[in-house]
Amino acid sequence: MTVVLEEKLYFLIIFAVLYGLIFINYIDILTSGYGFHLWLIAMYFLPFIGFSIFNFKNWKLTIGLGLIASLMDDVFYNIIRYLIGIHINLSRYYDLWLIPQNVPLFNFNLGFVIIPVTSWMMAFSIYIRIAVTYVLLKDWKYHCIICKHPIAYAVKNQGQVKV
Repeated sequence: MTVVLEEKLYFLIIFAVLYGLIFINYIDILTSGYGFHLWLIAMYFLPFIGFSIFNFKNWKLTIGLGLIASLMDDVFYNIIRYLIGIHINLSRYYDLWLIPQNVPLFNFNLGFVIIPVTSWMMAFSIYIRIAVTYVLLKDWKYHCIICKHPIAYAVKNQGQVKV
């Protein structure tokens, strides 16, 4: 199954982008309440969890695709709001979201705790998620190549397969 997923990685990334842009932003715009962000985090990963349930070696793929959906929500949230008619100053939004400042943005509601999120926290989380997503998906794909061609990999590395 991992080899089949590796061949479909670009399709899965496009799906994660569209899922985050359309479905997650729609939920985020229209819904709020007790424990909302905890539920939203679960929704980021829901369509991809099956990859890890059927083969735990795909956990990096599951987390990477879920992080892509979360990035699409956070980075494009107000653009989607703007497109559906909720007007906002987009330059101010990106100034606060992407340039670290000590300005409060919103309350992160996990139900059991509410965390005030500032601009620097959001910017930091966006940049960290981009880096972590890249590393996870690159490493997952690298291990897929090893699984697909273990003999060629072993010959190339003089018989020392590092998995």
